[in-house]
Amino acid sequence: MNRSYKQFDSLRYSILLLIAGLLPAVAFSKDKKPKDNPKAYEYVMKVNRSALAVVDSNVVVSLQMTAIQDVPAMQSVVLIPELEDTLTQRSVVLPMIFLNSSNQQIYFERHLKDEYPDALALHKKRGENLDIDYLRTVKYEPWMENAVLKLLKQSCACNNQKNRGELLLGSFNKKKPEIQLFPIYLVPPADNSQKVREEKGSAFLCFEVNKWDIKPDYLTNPVELQKIFNSVNMVKSDSDVTIRKMTFEGYASPEGPNDRNLVLSQNRTEALKNYVSMTHFTKGIKVESSGKGENWEGFIKYLRNHPNTPQRDRLLAIALSNKTPDEKEQQMRKETPEGFLYAVRNAFPSLRCTNYTVVYTVRPFTLEESERVFETRPVNLNLNEIYRLADKYASNEEKYYSIMRKASLIFPNDSYINLTMAFLAIKRGAADEAAEYLSKVKASPEKTLNEGIVAYMKGDMGRAVKLVQQASQKGLSQAAQQLKEFEKIK
Repeated sequence: MNRSYKQFDSLRYSILLLIAGLLPAVAFSKDKKPKDNPKAYEYVMKVNRSALAVVDSNVVVSLQMTAIQDVPAMQSVVLIPELEDTLTQRSVVLPMIFLNSSNQQIYFERHLKDEYPDALALHKKRGENLDIDYLRTVKYEPWMENAVLKLLKQSCACNNQKNRGELLLGSFNKKKPEIQLFPIYLVPPADNSQKVREEKGSAFLCFEVNKWDIKPDYLTNPVELQKIFNSVNMVKSDSDVTIRKMTFEGYASPEGPNDRNLVLSQNRTEALKNYVSMTHFTKGIKVESSGKGENWEGFIKYLRNHPNTPQRDRLLAIALSNKTPDEKEQQMRKETPEGFLYAVRNAFPSLRCTNYTVVYTVRPFTLEESERVFETRPVNLNLNEIYRLADKYASNEEKYYSIMRKASLIFPNDSYINLTMAFLAIKRGAADEAAEYLSKVKASPEKTLNEGIVAYMKGDMGRAVKLVQQASQKGLSQAAQQLKEFEKIK
């Protein structure tokens, strides 16, 4: 089925190069930028240019690529160009590209060359990028008109094949039928519950060794105490809210006996509660406190965010184990002395903290009041108030989008907000952005429909039809309309 370009005479070869490389009607160009942190299973490639053309009943595939990632010794990375039509479930594989380590290149020349006569076998030198020029043909069949060109990546070592991901290179650059898209969003149901909000912060108070009395002028305590009072004052100054209570949670660093650290955190947090309660800042406010002991959760978070910590992986494994706090500390001192000392100096000071929360409730707002509050303190609005405000500007796409975009920053994980943002992204043709928002939406027919539309926008027609059919089976009328539009493509 496949023929090497070497089989063509010089005139036809020139025509192939001209059409595959220069005809804008069927050629397409796309840079595939490697991710900064590729997953382990991926093999990083840069596709500088890819093109398709139909010549003399043959499909010509022309690729210009750069191999970036090194090939491990005794291995090969096999690149497999494939034309696939997801609607008819038909595909054809073109001659493969072997990227070989030094010894594998020798092995290919001696043992595989006759088995893969049309393959392109190249030696990928360690530390050097490798430019790849690929030109091959395959006999044209009508179904290929709707096919996409993919590049499958596999690694091979001693008959052990592993998937290394794939790249979608493109398709024939032909005009698609004009179809209408029917994305959908939902307005949240009425919510008459009380709006409860929280203002959070952390203070890092200094205490004398094994003591817990509050010294307002000791070291950085004036600054840390003022942080707490500023948070209270900010909430108190808002006439639309009522403060319900204030809570303190105190933590100690994971060094020394756990029992002592628990008592120390409890006494210090209680002392802070008593100190704050005696000031005018918290007059009339209920204040609660609790000592949480050693801050292992904070230490784990620190290790995950600081990969350069000496012996980080072992420290993290010990911190995550089911051993008692004292057993963890002793194990770290014994097995990771360098890492533990580094943590004592760099991580532990930030773990001796007091987290504080001001809990307050917010009154309901009229539409006119919502507009004012949205500009000054939008967190005080609930979803119903935000959607009612956005609906006021339904005919103004730019204003509507700006309101919902701001709402998505206030409620980043809310399903209704993210479904609406996906709807707006689809309307703008931003498929990747829509997919990101949809990843935060709870399962629903509306989500499924929008995911199907995103699949269509990305060229995966098989997945698009499947998802929209699922949404239609759930009784979603917009999904039935979308399926009728998809029929135009067939």
